Amino acid sequence: MQQLIETSLSGLNIIPTIFMAFILVYWIIVIIGVIDIETLDIDLDVDTDVDIDLDGDVGVGSDGLASVLSFFNIGHMPLMIFLSFLALPMWILSIVSAQYLGVYNTLVSAGMLLLYFVISLFIAKILTTPIAKFYMKLRKEDEAVNPIGKQCKVLLTVKSDSIGQAEINANGTSIRINAITRDGVEIKKGEYALVIDYMKDENHYLIEPDQQ
Repeated sequence: MQQLIETSLSGLNIIPTIFMAFILVYWIIVIIGVIDIETLDIDLDVDTDVDIDLDGDVGVGSDGLASVLSFFNIGHMPLMIFLSFLALPMWILSIVSAQYLGVYNTLVSAGMLLLYFVISLFIAKILTTPIAKFYMKLRKEDEAVNPIGKQCKVLLTVKSDSIGQAEINANGTSIRINAITRDGVEIKKGEYALVIDYMKDENHYLIEPDQQ
């Protein structure tokens, strides 16, 4: 164990080690309920569907960074799930190579670390493909339900200057939405509210306290 710790903290191995530690701390915070699993999500605006296949083929209708992120399943599921599957193989590769190859040259170590990052990207893509498909199916089901006018339960405190999260139960389906309130209004975790509008540009909903 002592050798593992020393190897993890030596040289450039500190980078994947810090990355892995961040992932572990994040999941601990999620488990105890301080933040939600989708807190750090990003939204990709890709005009056409991207086919995700294990053989690596991808059909892209939009150029640029969004297409690359979509290819690696980023944006199709909670971001931290992908980063978790990225961090673990990257950390393992760096530790194993340090143990058996013993590379001490900084430039060579940096090149190998970059190589491990790229390898881990594709490992994460393969491992997260079923998860991405599952979340994409859930999102299509969510889109069939219009949240406006429905009651929701606040999961993370919502303020006018701070986006929180709320959950809507519609026809037996639970839908989580990002939400804000009007100026000066705060709705705490566990309280109920009504969804009154959708802010398309910001991709979140406007809610107000449920007076019932």
